[in-house]
Amino acid sequence: MAPPLEPLNYKEVTEIHRKEKNSPDLVEVRRDLYPAFRDYIERLRKESEEEIKKDALSFKATSMTNEFKKVSAKGNQIFFFRMRKITSMATRASEGSKMDLQRLTEEEREMYDQVLRAINECRDLSLEGKAPVPRNPAPSGSVCATVDQGQLRQALSMVNGKSHASEQSKPAERVLVRILDDLPEIAGMDRPYRLAKNDVVNLPVPIGCALIKRGKAQEIVPFWRKAE
Repeated sequence: MAPPLEPLNYKEVTEIHRKEKNSPDLVEVRRDLYPAFRDYIERLRKESEEEIKKDALSFKATSMTNEFKKVSAKGNQIFFFRMRKITSMATRASEGSKMDLQRLTEEEREMYDQVLRAINECRDLSLEGKAPVPRNPAPSGSVCATVDQGQLRQALSMVNGKSHASEQSKPAERVLVRILDDLPEIAGMDRPYRLAKNDVVNLPVPIGCALIKRGKAQEIVPFWRKAE
């Protein structure tokens, strides 16, 4: 995960906490909320420890310690406020409702996809007796095992509809995949893609691997790349 773009502060955490607590829907938050929160907590922890070493009873040491405790508590509450809402969204999506996922962070989108998949699999098993199809690990010879993580994060944002393609200095390596669901148009790293269930397409590695990570595609490894 990339480092936060700007430092988080107590006022911002408090404002997010207030809005999230009082809203029945997800609040718009910065895309790097969780990395920024971790960075903020770590800064507070170090600064608090430094002040305690100087004088454990000083006003500054006490203030820093209290801020650390308050921020930790509010961050934990923000997380669970949002998780309850996201779980509800996944349940409604399983019932057929169309969900706006633009306010989910990358971490939350990963969780949403997993919960939605679990609900659908549980419904199929409970009501129709269909056992879930085992999800195999990356096949032998997979190019996704070595994909550049920076490109993968950018591709995940494009797959989620949160960003557009940036200029590429050279053509990206490609991966052959089978599409598992009908998908909305994806900006792509070289051109827009319109993909439907059961399409077999040769995609730029970051886009293909992002779809695989989201459970929307399955990699097809050519025989000449498979390990013996």
